[in-house]
Amino acid sequence: MKNQSEKRTRSTGSVSSICQNCKKDFTIESEDFNFYERVEVPPPTFCPECRIVRRMSFLNDRNFHKRKCGKTGEMCVSLFPQDFKTPVYSPKAWWADDWDATEYGQEYDFSKPFFKQFKELMDRVPQFAMQSQYTTLINSEYTMMGTYNRNCFMVTNTEYSTECVYTTFTSYGNNCLDVYMCHNSELCYQCINVRRCSRVVFSMDCEDCFDIAFSKNLRGCNSCFGCFNLHKKSYCFFNEQLSKEEYKNKLKECDTGSERVVKELLDRFEKESLKYPRKFMEGIKNVNVSGNYLYESKNAFGCFESTGLEDCKYCQFCFLKPTRDSYDMTQWGGNARFVYDCMGAGDNETMVKFSIDCWAQGSNIEYSYHIVSPNDDLFGCIGLKHKRYCILNKQYTKEEYEKLIPKIKKHMNAMPYIDKKGRVYKYGEFFPSELSFFGYNETLAYSYFPLSKEEAKEKGFNWTEIKINKYETTKKSSELPDNIKDVTDSILDKIIEDEVNQRPYKIVPQELSILRRLNVPLPRKHHNYRHYDRVSMRNPMKLWHRRCMCNPTSQSFNGRGKTNHFHGKEKCVVEFKTTYAPDRPEIIYCEKCYQQEIY
Repeated sequence: MKNQSEKRTRSTGSVSSICQNCKKDFTIESEDFNFYERVEVPPPTFCPECRIVRRMSFLNDRNFHKRKCGKTGEMCVSLFPQDFKTPVYSPKAWWADDWDATEYGQEYDFSKPFFKQFKELMDRVPQFAMQSQYTTLINSEYTMMGTYNRNCFMVTNTEYSTECVYTTFTSYGNNCLDVYMCHNSELCYQCINVRRCSRVVFSMDCEDCFDIAFSKNLRGCNSCFGCFNLHKKSYCFFNEQLSKEEYKNKLKECDTGSERVVKELLDRFEKESLKYPRKFMEGIKNVNVSGNYLYESKNAFGCFESTGLEDCKYCQFCFLKPTRDSYDMTQWGGNARFVYDCMGAGDNETMVKFSIDCWAQGSNIEYSYHIVSPNDDLFGCIGLKHKRYCILNKQYTKEEYEKLIPKIKKHMNAMPYIDKKGRVYKYGEFFPSELSFFGYNETLAYSYFPLSKEEAKEKGFNWTEIKINKYETTKKSSELPDNIKDVTDSILDKIIEDEVNQRPYKIVPQELSILRRLNVPLPRKHHNYRHYDRVSMRNPMKLWHRRCMCNPTSQSFNGRGKTNHFHGKEKCVVEFKTTYAPDRPEIIYCEKCYQQEIY
């Protein structure tokens, strides 16, 4: 039955609907209906952004604790504190073959809403302490969602990396610190979206670069400082071409080991960056896409920070290619197809819907949680390994399963779950956020859609008063030496107070080594807040319709003029969707104008 708020536009087949969460209008296109029919789900009643936030509210990606394994009693690193009531197993214990989650199976109860029954199962089935393939990790127990790391500390979504600290979405990294989206790179610090780079600090959106600082949008450059939109350049200082000797002399005037100097340079970087045009979206080798930070993708719309998408919509963080024919997928990929409204899915999976942390070859999985080994035909299951035809962790025959599933879906519509804010959850909606084990401020959602405690509670999210270990701080962040050259090894023994966020933190040996090698100052904030700062520097996961700002009468940043632009003496009329809001001060170009002015 159609939502009463929907208004179908006959000419296009699109539908205008009102989100039952934020009450804003959103459009369901005709091709969206084709997808929903293909995966046999009703259209959503939450708008795309509310769906993203709801999924992200289930993943704690960076708040770790030390606690005892509920199975062996051994100490382990965990997403859950010691007083968490549900059993928590260390990775080694969770993956062991001496227990079976079907032991917690329960009969489906047609007198209760499905989500209430699922929550009861969630509270009983042991959770695994950290989501990682622990057998591939060497001295890297503080790894969340990572594989094949060696000597890494406090890393998330990081794989095949060595000696990395506080990295997020990093692959094949070596001695990288405080970076976000860093691939095949080494000795990078405070960077966002760098690829095949070495010795790059305080920079964004750079590829194939060496010895770069305070720069943005550089390709194939080396020995550049404070530069923008350069291609295959060397010895440039704030876009001024210098000789090698002149460049070295300029660098002597900028002691990047000093906190005071770095602050001044970052201020200058922000002001200078507004002089240079920016491409409406970051990405290469794309065909017919919209979003940001997209690579090697085709027919992907409203998608962000992903590689290898094809015929997808509203997807984020799918870095393992390919991902095909999927909607509303947050994280992973890796030969995934027909995935819908999932938080973490991929690795040769197909037809996975409304699930969390389901990876490993499988198909026909719905409303399930932590399905990380090959499984098929599951509904409402948690933590199963090598199973088929299970509902709420109870084993059925093929005939019993296929007979019961339609009845459950019908029951979900007849007896929907209604959350404390009055939102209705029938079949076709992801899990209600209030079922999450975590407070909003512990989750991925807080990084990308930050809310205050009051705002989160008003929207019906959980909130956790994060328990901070009672360390007696021995140094305030304001008391740290201004210059890294004045820092001795004794700093490793200090417990530092982040005076802005009232969080204690320490400097770890790998971190100090990288800071010294790159000649950059000690951080003044707790590592989580440094991450939040980096995320806030990239554009939001929102799109606005705009037109290219290239004007033939305006000054060309590179001094070559605009005589080569395809629109000649007229203003460019190319329109696009961009993550730059109309009230932003940046100069935004279409793809062709940007390329013609840069290269």
